[in-house]
Amino acid sequence: MNITERVSTPVKCRVHLHVHLEGSMRSSTLWDLRRQKNLPLPGNGALKDLEETLKINSPGDLAFCLEKFQWLLPALEGDLAAIERVAFEFVEDEAGGAVLYTEPRFSPRLLVGAGGQVTARQVTEAALRGLARGQQQFGVTARLLLCCIRGMPENYMDTLDICTEYRDKGVVGMDIAGDEAMAVPKDGDAASCIQSSAAELAVFQEAARRGIHRTVHAGEMGPAFMVQIALDKMHAERIGHGYHVLEDEELYRRCIKERVHFECCPSSSYHAGLVPLTQTKHPIQRFCEDGANFSANLDDTIIFQYSFEDEHTLLRRMGFTEANFASMNFNAAKACFLPEDEKKELLKTLLKAHGVPDVM
Repeated sequence: MNITERVSTPVKCRVHLHVHLEGSMRSSTLWDLRRQKNLPLPGNGALKDLEETLKINSPGDLAFCLEKFQWLLPALEGDLAAIERVAFEFVEDEAGGAVLYTEPRFSPRLLVGAGGQVTARQVTEAALRGLARGQQQFGVTARLLLCCIRGMPENYMDTLDICTEYRDKGVVGMDIAGDEAMAVPKDGDAASCIQSSAAELAVFQEAARRGIHRTVHAGEMGPAFMVQIALDKMHAERIGHGYHVLEDEELYRRCIKERVHFECCPSSSYHAGLVPLTQTKHPIQRFCEDGANFSANLDDTIIFQYSFEDEHTLLRRMGFTEANFASMNFNAAKACFLPEDEKKELLKTLLKAHGVPDVM
């Protein structure tokens, strides 16, 4: 059955490339899991207290946002049923957000648990089962990206091996996430960064050799040369966030020319302090004005607590139009990691959803 046959309504018209699976579980599910496992809950133990604790009430920094994961990961570690549940519910929520195709990402190694009672492969399989059930029930095509985590090089090759093993079973690529500051030495130049990031570079070079698709969190908090390293040394096909590329005009123009896709997350960029609220123009506005290749994504919905409608409301205030939203979806579809035949079907379905005659 192809993608067109699975989609029953043209309302599904969005393509979602940058979203973290564990960071997008429902707060009610997290609350339920923590109660089941007798894990501590904030305040009086009510759901609203947990939601308030997770919420970013004022802009912080990325490290502060990542600290919120201390509430998320213990609820899932070693629990294959919970991981499958979260993946299934994620697809249901994507359907509610008019998403046609989604590529959630997560690090299976982070969910193994201290006891090691399950393996990273079992964790991956649980997530894939949940996505597959959700896809069948809700008509959203879902594929998985596996994340390396900066500062955990011992897990890099295993993550790549799992990507390779499951490449035809629902895993379509890999990423590296985490605090970008860990990759930038104090002296801050590109040469020293390359030297200190040998493990990251090696695993992505091997991924390229194996034909595994690659996206890299780069230029998120780090300088523009992190984007250049991602492209030239890690062979990245897409860039997660990438806002600081604007600090290097020559590199930015190269990215426009080469149609490098930037997975932008406007709301999270403000909440995580990646883009100061005092900044007159958000980088995504510059990307739009210059005809760059980009999309708008939600990142971690349980932490930032917004939907696609919230995201689009923000973008409309920035001057974005419905035509811009459609363009972002087509850009995302073309940049997705589906095999070419499935990508072609996705693009046909998008054309239909947007009321455009099929000219492909």
